[in-house]
Amino acid sequence: MDCGGGHGVTGAIRDCRLGRRAVSEGAIQIRADSFVGERPPCPRECPGRLHRHGFYRRYAAPAGSEFLTIARYLCRRCGLTVSVLPVEHLPYRPVKVPRLEAFLDGQAGVGTGPDPPPGLLEAGCLRRAWARFQTRGSHLQKAFDLRLPSVIDSARDLWLQMRRAKRSLAGILDFLARVGKQSLLGDYRCLRLPA
Repeated sequence: MDCGGGHGVTGAIRDCRLGRRAVSEGAIQIRADSFVGERPPCPRECPGRLHRHGFYRRYAAPAGSEFLTIARYLCRRCGLTVSVLPVEHLPYRPVKVPRLEAFLDGQAGVGTGPDPPPGLLEAGCLRRAWARFQTRGSHLQKAFDLRLPSVIDSARDLWLQMRRAKRSLAGILDFLARVGKQSLLGDYRCLRLPA
């Protein structure tokens, strides 16, 4: 019996101890600060530990010269693959959380922006993130519910109120992931459990 964990065309993996194949049943991405310990628990609350299931690489910075390794884990009971995003990164964006937070503070008039100033590529990424944030007002207000005033006039005011409620972008991202299964800049499918 091959216990090398070989991957077939179907995406199934062999579980040698159980003598059966665990078929992948979807994937989810969680933040590294959403659990305690070296491995996350199964989001479907299956008993037992998740097993390391490789990794994938993505861009860590706008220039595309740095890569980030995202660890993946597999729940052999339900087949769910769990990717763990480091806390200083956003889903689908190559901009780091502290840089985006400083930029959003600058846009809201409560800071001077990132230090050192962003290069051309990073500046474009930050402007696109701000433009996207400006379109998300109703979604974010709904997620924060009574934690924000009922009337917010602009994206600037929304950012200031969210910062007041959760203190930092990291706190905002953690809250959105736990409560709304969404992120600051999108309701990404990878943040919700597959049906």
